[in-house]
Amino acid sequence: MRLRCPVCHAEASLEAWAEDGAAREMMGLLSGLDADVGRPLVAYLGLFRSRSRALSWERALRLAREALAVHDDGAVLTAALAETVEAMRAKREAGDIRPLENHNYLRRVAESVAARIGTASATRSAAPRIVGRLSATEEAILAIRSVGQKYPARPDDHHPNQIGLHDDE
Repeated sequence: MRLRCPVCHAEASLEAWAEDGAAREMMGLLSGLDADVGRPLVAYLGLFRSRSRALSWERALRLAREALAVHDDGAVLTAALAETVEAMRAKREAGDIRPLENHNYLRRVAESVAARIGTASATRSAAPRIVGRLSATEEAILAIRSVGQKYPARPDDHHPNQIGLHDDE
C-alpha cells in the first residue's frame, strides 16, 4: 500500500514509513494530539518544506517538538499555529514562496494571541530562542515535561519531594 503525505507530498509504502524510526515517532506524536492542535501543526510543518524537496521525518519531528514547546497554553498554541499558517499562505499567494527557517514568527504570533485572550502563561523558556537544533539535553527535558503533564503525580503516590511527607526528619 502506497501512501502520499497531503502536506509534503512524499510518497512511500506504509511498510517503509513504519520502518523509519522518526516517521513512527512523528505518527505517535501526532496521534497523541487533539485534532484541534494536530491539524494546524501538520499544516505549519508544511511551511518549512521547500518547493523542490520533501521534509525529512527527522526534521519534521524536531520541528514539531519545537513548535509544541513554544507556548504552555494549548488554546494559545492552537490559535497561533492556525494564524501563522494562514498568514504564511497569504504571503505565498502574494509571491513570497520561501520556506520558514525557524519558529520566530510563531513565537511572535503566540505572544500576540496570548495578549489578546489575556492569558498569563508566558512562552516557554525551554524553547530555543536562536535558530538551531535542540540539544539532546533539551529534548530529554521536553520529553520529561510532557510525561509529567500527561501523568501528573497524585497526592497519594507518596513522592518524597511532596511537602509534608517527611516532616519528622
